[in-house]
Amino acid sequence: MSSPLIPYRTLPANLPEDYCLSTRYAFIYGNDGNPGAKKITENQYSLGADSDWSADTDNLIVRCTVHGLQELAPLFEVGGLAASNGELLIALEWTSSESCWRELSRPFALTKSLLFSGATAELVLELPAGSIRGNGLIAVQLISGNIGNEGLLIGLPSKTGSRLGQLIPSLEIIIDGDGSLFPILEESLDSTGPLWEIRSTWSDPRDEPFTSDYAALILNKDHELFDQLRGPITDPQRQSPLMRQVVSSWIALLVSQVKNDLGADFDAVMNHSGLTHDFSSIADAVAAFVRLGELDTGSLGALFSSTQRWFDRRIRDIEVSK
Repeated sequence: MSSPLIPYRTLPANLPEDYCLSTRYAFIYGNDGNPGAKKITENQYSLGADSDWSADTDNLIVRCTVHGLQELAPLFEVGGLAASNGELLIALEWTSSESCWRELSRPFALTKSLLFSGATAELVLELPAGSIRGNGLIAVQLISGNIGNEGLLIGLPSKTGSRLGQLIPSLEIIIDGDGSLFPILEESLDSTGPLWEIRSTWSDPRDEPFTSDYAALILNKDHELFDQLRGPITDPQRQSPLMRQVVSSWIALLVSQVKNDLGADFDAVMNHSGLTHDFSSIADAVAAFVRLGELDTGSLGALFSSTQRWFDRRIRDIEVSK
C-alpha cells in the first residue's frame, strides 16, 4: 500500500513529547452552562454526567488555553517551518469517526515576536447541537500561514492552510452522560447478528487503556431490538430496562475475561489497582467495578447476579438525584 509524499516539511512525529506546551481545557454550553465534564484519565473526559446538557439539543463550546508558546521558537529558525518574519497558525480540531465529522476552530496566529512576549493562545471551538455523539478527539493542530520571505524557503509549505501536524497529544471526549464512562459503540453487525457483543482486543489488561480501542460494548444498529435500548422519548437520558441488562451483562463478561487472562494474579491485581476513578488501564477499571460494586467473582453465575444488582442500584441512585 502506497502513501503520498508530503511536498513540504511537517512536524516530526515525536513533537508532542519533545515540546513542553501545556493546555487548560474548559467545556461550556449556552451562555454559561456546565455540561458535566469529568476527567477519567489524563487525556480523557466524559461529558453529560450529572448535567442537563444533551448532545442532541445543546451546543458544546470547547475552550483551550495553550501555555509555553516560546517552546515553538525553533519553528521560525533555520530548518523550521517558517521564516523568522513569517506566521504560523494553530487551531483546535474535533474529529469523530462515529459522527463522521471534522471541525476546526478559528485559527490563532503565531509569530516569532509573539512567542517571546509571554502571551498565551486562546482557542475556541463550538460544536452545534446534534452534531456529535459517541467518542471524539480534540487536538491542537499547526497550520501554515504566511511563511515570510527571509532566507531560503525551499522545502517550506508555500500554501496557506497546509496542515503541518499536531502540537499536543489528543484529548478524548466521551459523549452521552453517565453511560459514557463505559466505552459503548454503535456499529452495523447485520440484522441476523447479535444485539450486542464485547470487543476485547487487549494483549494484557494491565497495559492497555480502558478505551474503545481495546475494550468496548458494541451495539448492533441493524438488530430489530436496537430502538428498544433507548430510554423513553419524554426522558431520553434515562436508560431502558433492556439497556440496563445489556450493560450489566457486558460488565460481568468484561470482569470474567480479565479474570481468565490474569489467572492466579487476578486477586493481587484487583487489590492494588482501581483505587481511584483514574482508569489508566483495563485492569484498573475492572478493579474499580469489583470494589465499588462488591462483585462476587467466585463463579460466573454469582458474578452476573452481583453485577446486575450493583448496576440497578447505581441507575436508581442517579435517577433519584436528578
